[in-house]
Amino acid sequence: MKTTQLLILTLAASFAAHADFSFTQTRKGSQGMMGAAGAPQVSKTYYKGSKVSMDSGDSVIIMDLGAQTMTNIHKSAKTYSVQKMDAMMPAGGPNVDLQVDVKETGEKKTINGFNCTQVIMSVAMDAPMPSAPAGMKMQVEMEWWVSTDVPGWQGMRAFYQKNGNAFGSMGGGNPNMQKAMAEMQKKMAAMNGFPVQQIMRMKSPGGANASQMAQANAGMAQARARLEAMIAQGGPQADAARQALARLPGGGGGGAGAPMFESTTEFSDFSSADVPDSVFAIPAGFTQQ
Repeated sequence: MKTTQLLILTLAASFAAHADFSFTQTRKGSQGMMGAAGAPQVSKTYYKGSKVSMDSGDSVIIMDLGAQTMTNIHKSAKTYSVQKMDAMMPAGGPNVDLQVDVKETGEKKTINGFNCTQVIMSVAMDAPMPSAPAGMKMQVEMEWWVSTDVPGWQGMRAFYQKNGNAFGSMGGGNPNMQKAMAEMQKKMAAMNGFPVQQIMRMKSPGGANASQMAQANAGMAQARARLEAMIAQGGPQADAARQALARLPGGGGGGAGAPMFESTTEFSDFSSADVPDSVFAIPAGFTQQ
């Protein structure tokens, strides 16, 4: 499930610039089945050529669309790992199916001084985690408030139109995943503006009965336990596990369709200034895992 979420979030963040571009993201968790919100998580995203870098402080993810690689850098451990994008399909990938819908609602409001319109992307995932009962769907909804007031947004869309097909390899050998990503890319590339605010909701499976929900919650508990064990062991994987744990929906109440997890992300500090190549480089002295 973690990898599938990463695919969706990466695609959702891929309104990018044809020229250099950067912005800050401030992500806030909110009440849901995961409980009370934690501290806001601030990250910086950079675009240059066919590369994207997402710096969250101690960890950095670099996507090279030309080389079709994703690099994970762990600063405190001074380590990094490189993975081919076509190898990112979760275990049991051929059984995963995504249905995607993107629509502009016509709703408008002003956020942080930007005139925004509402765009909703809904993603339904079959069997999003190994422990999920057959036939269950996990629903993810992205509510974007996009604005054409953001400087340089036309260049961002041009980048996405140019490089969008490169994301298709993240679907691995899963035709359903590749088709869904292609459709998502097409619809996102046609949108006007750049996100100023995003609200992401992960909902429990529609139509799930009590037994299915219990199995889903048990799977969440197992995933949480594994991540906590990785953190306790320390080492280069502890940072990634800690971040994954912070994003993991918790078990507990809530009926079918109830939000298991909800977060709000605000985008700011938009800049079209040149991004140095060093942002996409592996720091000297780091060891590859």
